Amino acid sequence: MDVNFKHQEAAKQEPIRIEQVFAEKPGGGLVENPTFDAPATTAVGEKDGKFALIKAYRLVAAVASGDTTISIAKGSGVAEGDVIATGKKGVACTKVDTSAEDKDVVTVTLGVDIPNGKVLYQAKAADASNAEPLLTPVYVTGNYVYANQGDQGVRLINGANLRKETANIASEVAALLPMIQLV
Repeated sequence: MDVNFKHQEAAKQEPIRIEQVFAEKPGGGLVENPTFDAPATTAVGEKDGKFALIKAYRLVAAVASGDTTISIAKGSGVAEGDVIATGKKGVACTKVDTSAEDKDVVTVTLGVDIPNGKVLYQAKAADASNAEPLLTPVYVTGNYVYANQGDQGVRLINGANLRKETANIASEVAALLPMIQLV
C-alpha cells in the first residue's frame, strides 16, 4: 500500500554540450552577477578583474533577408538595445516580445538569410561590416551560471570540443578561442 505517495515527473534531461575538455583554468574564476541563466559553454570575457558573459542567441526559425523580426530560444537574456550580430554585421534590437511560451520574438532587421539553429552573438556596437563580440572571449563556462545569485565561481574552459547543436556560443565567438572547437 502506497500511503502519502506523490508521483513527480522526471526532470527534463539537460542536453550534452561538452564532448571533451583538455584545458581549463585551474580553480576556475568568478563570473559577475548575470541577469539571465546561462548554460555551460557560454563564452566569457574579462571585465574589471572578473569575467562577464557574452550573450548567445540561438535561432528557432530560419531568417530571410527581408524579415524584421527573428525568433530565438527562450532564456538567452536578450534585452531591448542589445546589438545582435552574425558574421561581421551587428544590428541593435528595438523591441523584445517574451509572451510566447517557447521563444522570444525580437524586432531587428539583419538583412541576411540565416538558417534555423544558428547561434548569433552579442556585439559591442551596431556595424554593417565590422561587428565584434561585446567582450574579447577568453574562456567558456563549464557549468551553469544562475541569474541574480550574485557573483559566482565557475569552471572556466579554454580547450574543448563542444557540440555545435547544443553549445551556447556563436561560431564567430568560438573562432576567437583557438582551442575551442565546435564539432
